[in-house]
This record gives sequence, structure tokens and C-alpha cells, in this order.
Amino acid sequence: PLGVARYRDYLRDIHDSGKHLLGLINDILDLSKIEAGRMEVSDQPVELEPTVDGILRMVEERAKENQVAIAVALPEPVPRLLADERLIKQILINLMSNAVKFTPPGGRITVGAALEPDGGLALSVADTGIGIPAEDLPMVCSPFWQIDRGLNRKFEGTGLGLSLCKRMAELHGGWLELQSELG
Repeated sequence: PLGVARYRDYLRDIHDSGKHLLGLINDILDLSKIEAGRMEVSDQPVELEPTVDGILRMVEERAKENQVAIAVALPEPVPRLLADERLIKQILINLMSNAVKFTPPGGRITVGAALEPDGGLALSVADTGIGIPAEDLPMVCSPFWQIDRGLNRKFEGTGLGLSLCKRMAELHGGWLELQSELG
């Protein structure tokens, strides 16, 4: 019976597990397409403000649970971006999800954009998270590579997020730049 609380909990767990598995499969398929040179980029005008708002709605509940504040810093007027909206969303979702996951309670995340001197647009996600050791920075964009690799890992994940972000940015003629320090 659906009125029994524990059955609702079971259904929620099954649903969450299915979403997690689907996300993992989609990440692996995207990585495979990119590596095979088969990922198609469909450049269209992207309205940045509603795109960022939609991503914030996706991560805000987990941010609240983790007691992490999120701020938005977009230039005025907000420029249009010529890009593949699905890939831009995926990049920002991966970066924002990582920021929420690795930022301790009381921390802050800022998603922003800035016009570059060459007319390009730099998207950014900054956080007050735990940081990445300098010696690990060159490796974090490698597929399936994780800093926390032990059997007693604190953080879930597959090690595909940053690798996908890097490759999707490169498909747009851009790049992923990471800056971090412990703490």
C-alpha cells in the first residue's frame, strides 16, 4: 500500500538510485562520444540568466541541506552565449554539484560570468570548499580519477564530472581552468 511511509521511502530510494544510474550511464556515453569524435555541438544563442536559474533550482535543495550559500554574479546586461545549451548546462551542473558536495557547512558558492577582452565569455564557479592539493590538480580532469580513492571514501562520485566539463568546453573552442588550494 502506498500509504505506508516505509514503502514511500523505498520508492524514493529506488527512484534516486535509478536517477543516479541514468546519470552515470549518460556521462559514460557522453565521454565515449567525445573520445570517438562523434559529439555534435549545436551552437545556438543561449540566454545565460535563465540557464543559470534552472541549474540553481537543481542544486539549491542539496545546498540548503549542506548549509551552503549560493550567489550569482552575472554582468549587466547579461550577454547571450553562442553555444550548445545542453553541454553548457551539463558543464555548469557538474561544476555546481561538485561545489555543493565539497563545500563544508557555512561555505559559499558563486556562479558567475565575465566578458573577456577578446569578446569571449568566461563562466566561473567559485567555492570555499575543501580544495584540491596542488600535486593533484593536473590529474583531476582525467576520466575516473578521484582524489578520495580509498575504500573509506567520504564523497560519492565516478570521477567523470571534471573530465566531461573539460572536454565539453574544448568542443566549444574553450578550456577549463582550475585554481585551488587546500582549505
